[in-house]
Amino acid sequence: MTIVQYAAPDPSDKGLEPPIYADNKSRALLGVNHPQLAGLLCPIKHAKVYHEDPKKVQAELQNRVIRIHSTAWPAFIYEGTPPGKDFDPDNVQEGFLKGYYLKRVSLLLSDQ
Repeated sequence: MTIVQYAAPDPSDKGLEPPIYADNKSRALLGVNHPQLAGLLCPIKHAKVYHEDPKKVQAELQNRVIRIHSTAWPAFIYEGTPPGKDFDPDNVQEGFLKGYYLKRVSLLLSDQ
């Protein structure tokens, strides 16, 4: 498995749509340009709105209406399927650093 395959919620069942191939040189479908990766990278405070209207929030991420910066934790840091689904702005520690993507990547790196 490549690190990209770890981004899918259930990689043994279904990968990312559209798929990202390791040998592809184009970056056109990476980051906020990819519908599923945009959800992972979306700042947690916007995750609920992303889950309600992913295309709208993805466009806002692409157009920098919603900015990704170092003080905003991305949704993939948080627990839930999809990531950040159960985020509580009144209890930001709940589910923090428990996202499935973090767990998978740590397992991948520990096997290296």
